Formats: sequence, structure tokens, C-alpha cells
Amino acid sequence: MEHKRARAAEEPARMMCDDALTEVFRRLPARALAACRLVCKSWMSVLTDPHFIHEHLSRGQQKLLLFANDRVTDRSLAMVLADDDSRSMYQLSRPAASRTVFVHNSCNGLLCLGDSTGAVEVLNPTTGESLMLPMPMYTAGSSQFSSCNWHCLGFCPKTREHKVVHFYPGAHIDSCKVRCEIYTVGTDVWRQVGSFHGSPTDRGVHVNGTVYYLTKFRYIASSRINCLNLESEKFDVMMLPPRKSYGGHCSLTELEGRLCLLVVDGVLEGPPRTMDILMLSGDDKQSWTPRYHFSLPWLMPYCYFTPKHTLFHDGKIWVQLLARNLYCLDPSSSSELTIAWPELDFPFSTHTFIESIVPLRKDYFIKQIQ
Repeated sequence: MEHKRARAAEEPARMMCDDALTEVFRRLPARALAACRLVCKSWMSVLTDPHFIHEHLSRGQQKLLLFANDRVTDRSLAMVLADDDSRSMYQLSRPAASRTVFVHNSCNGLLCLGDSTGAVEVLNPTTGESLMLPMPMYTAGSSQFSSCNWHCLGFCPKTREHKVVHFYPGAHIDSCKVRCEIYTVGTDVWRQVGSFHGSPTDRGVHVNGTVYYLTKFRYIASSRINCLNLESEKFDVMMLPPRKSYGGHCSLTELEGRLCLLVVDGVLEGPPRTMDILMLSGDDKQSWTPRYHFSLPWLMPYCYFTPKHTLFHDGKIWVQLLARNLYCLDPSSSSELTIAWPELDFPFSTHTFIESIVPLRKDYFIKQIQ
């Protein structure tokens, strides 16, 4: 009896210590928390709790990630750049027989990786954990540049599930239909969710629980934006905003947490090409606001290049041209792109990235599902 009373008296103090420890954990960077998980079971329990993980993630600082393959040493390198000019380098070793790895996209500190065989892997470079997904139903022709066979990692805020979406061509070569399958991280199989008419013009982008992608028809002005809601797994359609001209190129990106439409205007031999960034400003999916306008650099005579990646980081717009040139625009002080990174000896891709402790162990997902 006395023992039970003593334990009851100690309970408030123990809870107070747990609350204080949790508050300390909230202030630590993700890389430190990844090491703290190995200290004891009680710390592991706190640091793998879904509520704590996503609360810590919401406080994370968005960074810029440069991903490249060093073919000489047969390794992949991921360099993370922070606002304070600090850098973190991750080395991803792979078997000698493995082919070049590329990043489909980044979401909540996880990288969705692919290769030319069609294999898909989800990796958390901060914790070192990874998850190899089952082979998709269709794998032929997988490429980091393909617009008709691509993957996109997304997150559903309501169910707190990470899902990988795979779009691939229909059964017939001349078919205009593109099929879609989804893999929910923590399960075992891909699921078919439907198909749509029209071929994507570019790789999709994930914004706030929805995957968006452009579908081109005969003319750019008649193109539309298809939407896949990751919670309901249902498709929807948005028309492009009214505009006098759509030039020769359109693509989608995510800036400041919102969907944006990039429109490049101009002709090859004429004045410098310009890029307009229109931001979706309303939940009705109809209100677009012109946000930025700037000229693209003239890289070589009679040749212009449309942006490969356009990102928002540290209050600046980062634009990747070609595979080795990274430019930057500070909207508060300039209207011109300036070179932000010297040309590297090997091609790279740019992505926004948040260091996180989102785990990729199966028992974590079983706990979350139950």
C-alpha cells in the first residue's frame, strides 16, 4: 500500500520531467534528435510519436538541397544549404552495379529516389533510414526527365500518410490515356486509382496534400491542370488562367507553400525571354495573382533555356538553367537573375528540403495505423 502511495506521489514529478524533456527536444535540430533516439526506450518513444514528429517538422527551417551523382567514385552526394551559409553534406553509397540515382522530389525531409530500372526508394538522409518500395506495375522508360512516366512523393495532412504517386502511359502506344497508381508508405502494394485523358507536359508538383500536373492538348492555351487529392484519391481539373499569350513554355512549381504557374515568353532571336510567376491565391482554384516578373539570362548566342527547377528559399527565387547553372533573384532588391552557384563539373538537381526525423521503420507505421 505504501509503495503505491509513493509511486502516486512521484507521478506528477515524472510527468513534469517528461514535459521538460519534450520541450528540450522541440528545440534541438533533427540531426541531434536522430542520435537521441538511440539513448533509451523512453526517448525513442517520444521521438517516434507522430504528433511530436510533425510538430517538430512544422518548426523546421526550409533549406536548399543540391543532389548530384559522382560517377568517378560511384556515389551520390546531397548538399544541404542553410540560410546562415552553413552546409551539410550527405554521401549516399550504392552498389557498383547500381545505375545513376536521381531525385523525383522531396517532401517533409524525405527524398523520393528513382533510377533507370524503375525502382523507387524513399530516403531520409538526416536519419539514414530508407525504404525500398515494391516495383511499380509499369517500369519501362523511367527517367528524371520523363513527363509521361514519373513519381511524386506527397503527404496527406488529415491522415498523416506519405504516399508515392506514379503516372505512366496506357497499355497502347497510341493511347492518349495516362494511368495512375499509388503506394501508401507503410503498406505492401501499389493500388490502381484510375486514368485520365491527355499526356502530361511536365513532371508534377506536390502542394498541401494535392499533386498537380499540366496536361497539354493541341495548343498551350487549351491545356489544363489536373489535380489528385491524396486524401480522397480523386481527380479534379483546373483550367489555365486567362492570359493574352502563353509563349512557348509553361510549368508548375511550389513557392511560399502555394501552387504557381511559370510562363516563359519571348522568341529565340528576339529580346531576352521573360518569365512570369502566377500564384494560386484562393481555395476556389480560380484566382491567380501575378507575383513575379523577370528576364532569363542569355546563356549562349541564339539559344535560350527554360528553367529546369524554380524554387523559393530564404526569401529568394532560385532558378536552375541547364544542369550545372544555378541563378538567384532577390525580389526585394533586384529584377534580374544573378549567378548564385559557380558551374560545377557534374550535373545536379535542386530541391527544397527540411531536415526531419520522419522515420521509415515498419513498426512506426503499424503503431500509427492502429
